[in-house]
Parts: sequence; structure tokens; C-alpha cells
Amino acid sequence: MEAAKWQLLLYLKVLKDKGVERKGKLEFVEKNKTANKVVYVEITEENYKQLNEIIKDIEALLDREKAPEVINEAKCKKCSYYEYCYI
Repeated sequence: MEAAKWQLLLYLKVLKDKGVERKGKLEFVEKNKTANKVVYVEITEENYKQLNEIIKDIEALLDREKAPEVINEAKCKKCSYYEYCYI
């Protein structure tokens, strides 16, 4: 859920940078539950600044000649980029 929130925040940042201020909504369908989980997301100055820092970090990684060493943590197995590190 945290990754989905940050992805939506990035979309909201892109819109804000183009002059469009919006709020976001995430809706999760949970197995064996009748009601969906709904999370409303709004970009704040704090997470706007944090997104800019994340973007700078990503750009710095892309500029490197070599990929960083694999960190090999439990969270890696759930990462959508797992194959890039381990295969």
C-alpha cells in the first residue's frame, strides 16, 4: 500500500508542476471483505520536497556507470525489480 501511495503522490506532483492541483484516491479490494479499503492522498509541502529528493537520488543512480551492490534483504523478494538484481 505504501508503494501505491508514493506512486500516486508522484502523479500528483507531476500534475502540480503543470499547474493542476488535485487530490488522489486509492481503492483496495480486499479478499473476503465486502467493503473496499479507500485511502485519500493529498500532496503536501513535506512530501513534495521528499519526492524531489527521491527523484534526485534516482537520477544519481541512473548516472552511475555501475549498478549498486545488491542489499539482499527480505523486502527484495517482493520488489518488482527483483529480477534486475538477482537474475
